[in-house]
Amino acid sequence: MSFPLDTTLPLLAAVVYALSALYLKRATMEGGGLWRITFLTNWGQAVFLLPLLWFGHGHLDTREIWHIVVTSFVFFLGQLSVFAGMRYGDVSVVTPVMGVKVIFVAALVTHFAHEQLPIQWWIAAGISATAAALLAGGRSDNAGGVWPGLAGGLGAALAFSGVDVLYQEWAGGLGVWRFSAYVALAMGLWSLSLLPILEGPWWQLSAPVTRAFLPGLLTTIGQVLLMAYCVVELKGAAWANLLYSSRGLWSVALVWAAGATFGNNESKAGGGVMLRRLAGAGLMLAAIALVLSSQSR
Repeated sequence: MSFPLDTTLPLLAAVVYALSALYLKRATMEGGGLWRITFLTNWGQAVFLLPLLWFGHGHLDTREIWHIVVTSFVFFLGQLSVFAGMRYGDVSVVTPVMGVKVIFVAALVTHFAHEQLPIQWWIAAGISATAAALLAGGRSDNAGGVWPGLAGGLGAALAFSGVDVLYQEWAGGLGVWRFSAYVALAMGLWSLSLLPILEGPWWQLSAPVTRAFLPGLLTTIGQVLLMAYCVVELKGAAWANLLYSSRGLWSVALVWAAGATFGNNESKAGGGVMLRRLAGAGLMLAAIALVLSSQSR
């Protein structure tokens, strides 16, 4: 059986994202530090995405600069949320919860368009709440990893949904590729605010941190480019985002099956907890599918 690109690439991006989350969490746990890894990831993305400045149209004027500043700041806040959630919480909680981004996007677009929310969205909200309860369930001594994960995932989902709406409104002037490159550069500049609180010199990483950070950075950039290609070139934003949201399922599966390889001990919570998290991730995906199906009508 062969799968078309609009199916294969979003699923591949979802798996790659789950890998990047595990690698970057390990980099922070090995002594890289939350703020230092965030700083290096942002500047790494800025450098790798720099060539995208040559793809696009239009020119940078005062209005475009303002759009880039706002979009990059919201993106920066979202990234801080997800990194903090992964550092102090569980990857198998953060990533599935981030799936509610699609629901937030739909709600934001509907709000600004002054439309009434369809009943499917209220049902999806209830399903998402159930999913969050499943993700939070588990051993009592794991609460320290569950609640930061939920908070980080929800904060990131809200911020990234705002980024999606801003892209939809503002990226057309320069084109999505050039706009993305400028946003990445601006996020690097926002990251300069982290310099006073870095856990050590940004250029001095231990060998274990480097071994985890480099693949984490490359997989992060890889999934960004894969999803951008799906949305821009394949013209399948809704379908691509639904399949991409399977990253929650992949993250739970990877943590459960191969977490020890990444120095991740979340699977020690036990099979019952991991099954509940897998069920929660599946419910998140179902809620997202319900919202997207209502939009397509």
